[in-house]
Amino acid sequence: MDFFAFTNDGTSTGCYRLQIESSIQGDLSAKFLQMGGALTSSQLVPVKFERDNFKPDETEVLQIEGFDLPAHIFEAFTSPIDCPAFPMNDAAISTVYGLCAYDADDDIAYIQVVKREQRLCQSTLRLIVSGEVFDRLHAAGLTIGSTCHAVYRQGVLLFQSIYWMKQIFDISSYYREATDVDIEAFVALKNVIVEDSDALKKRAGQWVRSRVAYILDSGILTNMPVAKIAETAKQFDLTLNIQADDKGDECLVIPADSKQLRELLKFLEEELYVGPLTGGSFEANSKRARS
Repeated sequence: MDFFAFTNDGTSTGCYRLQIESSIQGDLSAKFLQMGGALTSSQLVPVKFERDNFKPDETEVLQIEGFDLPAHIFEAFTSPIDCPAFPMNDAAISTVYGLCAYDADDDIAYIQVVKREQRLCQSTLRLIVSGEVFDRLHAAGLTIGSTCHAVYRQGVLLFQSIYWMKQIFDISSYYREATDVDIEAFVALKNVIVEDSDALKKRAGQWVRSRVAYILDSGILTNMPVAKIAETAKQFDLTLNIQADDKGDECLVIPADSKQLRELLKFLEEELYVGPLTGGSFEANSKRARS
């Protein structure tokens, strides 16, 4: 297997070949195979990923047939020897958002989203066991998580979570549009206050409806406390309107103003991105700096 790291520094994306010590090559391959089995198991029923199907149960796996890999990843898979080696420094480590094991013989890739805590930068104090004491980890590195978030197999993309899938590839063209029933469900969320629910239903076009559908399907508003959402928004110079409902619980106000609504939905759908080096705020789809 060949191993790659996917990077994003806020202005561009990249794919680098990981140089792996031969003594752990077999163990690393076995680890990715084992994790990938959770998505490739014959016990799972493949379900076509369509606009009205975003929530597989534990017996299903979503699939997109005829999926085109981004050019820089496709080229790396096609010719690993020509793919640049990963730079061994903190700056590069801080931009890694995905790890991948690729088997060229079977044209199958096992992909994992890299979370912030998996990036081991030298500038951060990290402790390891050395003999009978804790010592400092002096080198930069990456830790391997326990989950495979996507599998690419001969043109077919397999995954179970749209939330994690979105951290790897842009699949926005496959999003469904929220129906009026979905809009009503969005309005009825217990931690949401919609300033003008009728206007939202009447004026919501394809752009708004596709993002409302993602927000509902990802469960971000039901799984994350409103206070944490508001605190995170400050990274993007966004001040969210938080109000208490009749029970005194904090709720996120969904504005009637169309510009404010679009900014809020971009944030909730995680289209905004903070560059790890500059700290600048970007739009993830276009990678252009926000004004």
